[in-house]
Amino acid sequence: MKKITVSLIAVLMCIIQFSVFASSNVGKIEETTVNSQILGEKRQLIVYLPAGYADSQQKFPVLYITDGDIQGAHTAGTVDYLSKFDLAPGMIVVGIVNPGNKRNEELTLAKKNNGQSQGLAGSDRFLSYIEEEVIPFIKSRYRTLDYQALSGTSHGGQFAINALIKRPNLFDGVIAISPSLYWNDKQVLDLAEDALKKKALHGRLFISIANEEPTMTESFQKLVELTRKHPSPDLSVSSKTFSDESHNSTTLLGQYHGLKHLFPNWGIPDAPQTLADLQAIFSARSKLIGTTMLIPEDRANGYGQWLQYLNRQDDALELFRWNRTTYPQSLNAHIALIKACLHFNLTDAAKSALEDAQKSINGLSSEQKGQLESLFGTKTL
Repeated sequence: MKKITVSLIAVLMCIIQFSVFASSNVGKIEETTVNSQILGEKRQLIVYLPAGYADSQQKFPVLYITDGDIQGAHTAGTVDYLSKFDLAPGMIVVGIVNPGNKRNEELTLAKKNNGQSQGLAGSDRFLSYIEEEVIPFIKSRYRTLDYQALSGTSHGGQFAINALIKRPNLFDGVIAISPSLYWNDKQVLDLAEDALKKKALHGRLFISIANEEPTMTESFQKLVELTRKHPSPDLSVSSKTFSDESHNSTTLLGQYHGLKHLFPNWGIPDAPQTLADLQAIFSARSKLIGTTMLIPEDRANGYGQWLQYLNRQDDALELFRWNRTTYPQSLNAHIALIKACLHFNLTDAAKSALEDAQKSINGLSSEQKGQLESLFGTKTL
């Protein structure tokens, strides 16, 4: 009996996650350029569009990433994997390319006594390029939500933390992997301490370090200590040390854990979920990324079938009825409700659900009508 139960639950879980494998869509990569007035030249962007982007009118959050020609592809792959298994939202990943001969200058802070101190220099100048030219360009060309995040590694990590400090409302989430916080006598740490004391930072911040030189690990630990010493209800911080990784290998894990921190509790537990359970999860998702997210029809049907198998009649019917009302043109939603009513020997309710389906579905074909009526078998309609 136990083996049968386990097998049935496994089948139900497959039903719930079938959409992961049913779609053969893959993401698309577009290379484009921005004619930057701030930088005084054309600059390359590599844009990774999520699977299904071309086949829908859906809007997506955006993740901007420095060193986009190096870090973009694997980061987009991580986003794609997490989103396919509903552990994070699908995202547009924008790889901002930093040419090797300009990378240090663009991603690091200019020295305090720099002769250009009266104007924008170093990472502050590059940050203005992203804010004033890259982001508006992406918003004008692609379907984006207001949610946007920034990720960077090494000098890119230093840049990401500087961006959080200088533009605390620009990015909802920041990922800084092995940030070079030692730079210019730990200048970023001084800025961070001041901002943390003033509780000026907002959003979610993930920072990590690998098995690296003391100059890297000590400054990293100092930032961690500062975030703990000056906590803020508006800033959620997570830090990790990947002791088995090097400076070059840590980015893969850093992006994964960083994305999980940016989208906490996004995944649905592998357990029966009622309508209230699912609505709470999707309400939290909606609040996090700033757009209304509804429970997908297939997920509602899958969890409804799980509840039906467990003979939780009221919970199952509530979920099936919500699904039918929310997706009135879905034949599957109507069929699932009728089947559930019949399963619980609620014949009158099943007949009422049949009538509702016949009235609600536009252009119901004779074949579909016969499919609905066949659910009753030999029972009199």
